[in-house]
Amino acid sequence: MGEEALFEPRSYQINARDQVIYNLENEDKTAFLILLPTGMGKTLIAALIVEMLIERGDISEDEKVLFLVQDRKLKHQLHEMMTSYGLAKHGHLYLLDQQKGIPPKMTRNHTALSKFIFATPILLMNAVIGKAPRIDRDTLDKIRLVIIDEIFDVFAQSYGMKKPREETIEYIERRFGGGRRFSQIVRELKEELEKREKANGREFNEGGISELLIQEFESKNYRLNKKFEPILNLLGIMSSESEKIVVGLTASISQETKIDLLRTTLGQDRVVEIHPVGDDFEEYRPAYDLKRIRVFDDWVSDADSRVGNIRQVSFSQLSKAYKILTGKSQIPKDRILLFVSDLLGKKSLQKNLLEKLGNNQERYHSFLSHASAYLLMTVARQRLLESTLKALSKFIEGIENKILLASDDFLTFRQEVSEKMALYLSSDGYLSPKEERLLFWLDMMSKEEKKSLVMCRFVEVTKHLTTLAESKGISATFVHGGMDGATQYSQIKSFKDGEKKVLFASERLIEKGTDLPEADVCFYYGTTASLERYEQSLGRIRSNVSRIKTLYTIAYNQTIEDEKSLKRDTMFLEILGKRLGTISDVHAK
Repeated sequence: MGEEALFEPRSYQINARDQVIYNLENEDKTAFLILLPTGMGKTLIAALIVEMLIERGDISEDEKVLFLVQDRKLKHQLHEMMTSYGLAKHGHLYLLDQQKGIPPKMTRNHTALSKFIFATPILLMNAVIGKAPRIDRDTLDKIRLVIIDEIFDVFAQSYGMKKPREETIEYIERRFGGGRRFSQIVRELKEELEKREKANGREFNEGGISELLIQEFESKNYRLNKKFEPILNLLGIMSSESEKIVVGLTASISQETKIDLLRTTLGQDRVVEIHPVGDDFEEYRPAYDLKRIRVFDDWVSDADSRVGNIRQVSFSQLSKAYKILTGKSQIPKDRILLFVSDLLGKKSLQKNLLEKLGNNQERYHSFLSHASAYLLMTVARQRLLESTLKALSKFIEGIENKILLASDDFLTFRQEVSEKMALYLSSDGYLSPKEERLLFWLDMMSKEEKKSLVMCRFVEVTKHLTTLAESKGISATFVHGGMDGATQYSQIKSFKDGEKKVLFASERLIEKGTDLPEADVCFYYGTTASLERYEQSLGRIRSNVSRIKTLYTIAYNQTIEDEKSLKRDTMFLEILGKRLGTISDVHAK
């Protein structure tokens, strides 16, 4: 496929561009929010807008265009895309980087001469207000158009309490109900879950499902991101009277609270939402084939159950502490870890608890120890299910919590992990059942000439699995957020170019916006935290109606990750309306 075909715009992308131009020239709008599902080409729309504004004279010869993206890796990706598109015919494209060893004056000259500047907000801020400025204020003032990729990542910051339960239920009914009341949505989800688990005879509780839905969609309060507010002010885009053009790109279509914040900050009369339409929109909208690979391992399922029991003991004590502090009998499920963190880290909360306990030091320290135990067992469960045996063993051996060391369940768990580790060390080429099944599938996909993306929670797992894959003759590489931008780009490029057949990646890195249409199939080595994050990461492999791709979740049977992956996939398909997606079980013996 040639570059002409690669950048041939679709009708809905042209429509988005034309909506922006019309509202700018005829309705005096200067801030545009383009809302489009992940994977439908928002960056190409940005290129179309830039080119049209230049050609029509809305951006003069001496004015500049700034591309802002929060992630370093995506900055490189965006620069490459705009270069390939051909924006260079309108002027130089400058990639603002760390520029170690390059004199600030040279950078100032480059940015002063460049038509297009690509930067992250932090790099740009440091370049403007650092001790040795690398961008002149005059250069900043010449920026006419600011394009912000995933604008809410830069713009909005969550804070404070979430909205009341009633408002959340109304939101779910309005956005996802299709005329159904909340109770009907919950009931249908329960029926769907039980249908999928009919062979296992599992039953689901409507109360549990409704609570999970409310946790997922409870709207947070948002304010302007304090971290990036200074550079947004320096760019002069915050005033409702600003004449600078702002184009924000986002896949967070359902985030009404964030949209309201944008309108309030930039000015209600200035902002317009752009919802692209076109004859080919349905053809390219996201569609997924979701499958689950269950890995059977009695040792892991028993260990997961034991960890759950240990956590429950400490949770019961945390509930008592919560009631003492707040008067409420239950800790909201989505705030348990936050409460633990506050209890362990906030002196004011600790002082308050100690006073309410009548200065009873023994009970006070017991509550703190239980909070620490709960947190340690939460991490232990993550290590058990989604990391390596070596990482789990090292973590467990390092625990010195008095509550846990007095627990028979914990001491048994520690002994079992130690014995498992001894087996690992004595065996040449030991593989866990989960690793074994993943390698089986990757080998099969590789032999079929398919490229696989594997999403992992932990950085060390991306490295570990790459080593295992290559030891089995599978061409693989890895990428994670701890790498510098150039290394990330190089590793991803080796996968895109076909040099490597498998890319192991930390899921948070990928969900931020790395587009990987080259991937034929995706594997989740565990579960993803939320539906919003899940949709973000799913969209990166560009699975749509015309080319539906398969996404597998590999999870241990009869564990918390098995249950979470089932509920996540069912809710994703049913609540978010991905009706073309399917879900089925693939059993791994």
